[in-house]
This record gives sequence, structure tokens and C-alpha cells, in this order.
Amino acid sequence: MKMRSITVAALVVGCLGAGPIFGQDGGDQGSGESTQASFHQTVYRDLAAWRHTKAKEMLEEQKATHGKSAGYDVAWAVMLAQERKLDKAIQKLTRASRKDKADPSAPYFLGEIQSWKKESASATEAWKQARDRAKAILKKDKKNGWAMFWHGSALIRLGNYSKAEGRLKKAIKNGADRAMGEYQLGLAQMYQEKWDPARGAFSRCLEADSGFSHAYYFRGRVWQKLGKTEEMLLDMNRFLTLAPDAREANAAKSILRAGG
Repeated sequence: MKMRSITVAALVVGCLGAGPIFGQDGGDQGSGESTQASFHQTVYRDLAAWRHTKAKEMLEEQKATHGKSAGYDVAWAVMLAQERKLDKAIQKLTRASRKDKADPSAPYFLGEIQSWKKESASATEAWKQARDRAKAILKKDKKNGWAMFWHGSALIRLGNYSKAEGRLKKAIKNGADRAMGEYQLGLAQMYQEKWDPARGAFSRCLEADSGFSHAYYFRGRVWQKLGKTEEMLLDMNRFLTLAPDAREANAAKSILRAGG
């Protein structure tokens, strides 16, 4: 199938160091001064949902507190990628990857952006590095949900969809963020043409975060495969409302013009 365009939402899913910089529950962050874990989780969820302005404001507000962390550098890089500043994003991700040699997120995101630039060989090497870093974490902590998440996400990019599906199911059960985990699970199932399971995963993502824009886009594509034109059109409209300047916006508009 040919629905393999890389989305910023697919790549913005969190950041993990030698130990997870996100808490394992992925839940409500509470009030008061944000911890490094809650800050990173909140800003990445905003980026994933294409809440770009809100994420940028948070990064600027928290620079003094979290600006020296590798996760902060990765967040800025992803935001630069959303702004189409790909070369700057690659430079920042390369530095972040060297700063924290255990973190799978920087090489994972680096591979995503290199793939946008059609640097396929470099992207594949970066995804392999992300996969291997996640596996190294799992050797020390077999129930680390975020390491499972990164492992599964890298496997999707490397084309091992079946293994990615199994790993992501375990990631969700072991505390990875539900919305982001279900989103990646939906991608793994969609690439295997498991249309109804993929629809279910994207729906569960949206139950966890109703503003997760790209889940509407890909669920719409799945509705299209299932012959559900009305549902597909509704999801494409929701996607465009939330992310009118996303990379997939033109494709969504073309689908809407064609009426499915």
C-alpha cells in the first residue's frame, strides 16, 4: 500500500533517555512547577497534536528550567521541522544524539527528517540506531513501556510491521502514553492492511486525546479503505480544522474535493 508519508505527528511522540524522562503512567501532569518529565510529555503531546504555538510558548517559558536537557533540544528540533527548517532540525538532532548516547528519540527523529529529504540510507541507519538504543534499555528494564514504544516505532520505519505491532501493544500495557501508543499501533496495523484493527487503534488514540490531528487523517484513510465515505469525509474535515498547514493537508483537500 502507499500511505507511507512520514508525518510530524508520527514522529512527535516523546523523548526517552537512559531512564525514561517521561513518567510511565502518561497521565495528568497536575499543577505547579513542571518537572522535567511532565514538561517533556506535555510539550511533545502539543507538538503531536499540531498545537504548535502552544508548544513553542511552553518551550520558551521553560528554557531556564529545562533548556539543558537533551529532550529540550529534540523538542526544538521537531518544532523546527514543523516550520520546514529541516537542515537546522537535523543539526540540532545530531547534537542531541551525541549529548545523550542512550536516548532513542534523537536518532529516531533524525531518521524521520532525513527521510523527508530523501536521504534514505542515512534515515535507515538512524532508525537502526534508535531501535538498538531502545533494545539496550530493555535489556536493563524489561518492562519499560517507553523503551518498548520506541522499539516498536523504529520497527515501523524499518518495515517490520508485525513485530512493531506486538511491541506497541506491550508498550501500551506497560505505561507508554495511550494516545501516542495507539497512534503508532494504528500505523503498524494500517501498513499491514489490517483496516478494522487500525481504525480501532486510531479511535482509541482520539478517545485519549481528541485533538490528535493526524489520527483523524489516518483514520479517514482507513475509512476510505473500508468504503465508509461519510465517516472518511468527517475525519478529513476534522483533520484540516486542527492542522490546516500540515504536510498531509493538500492530500486531505484533494480527497474532500473528490468526495472520497
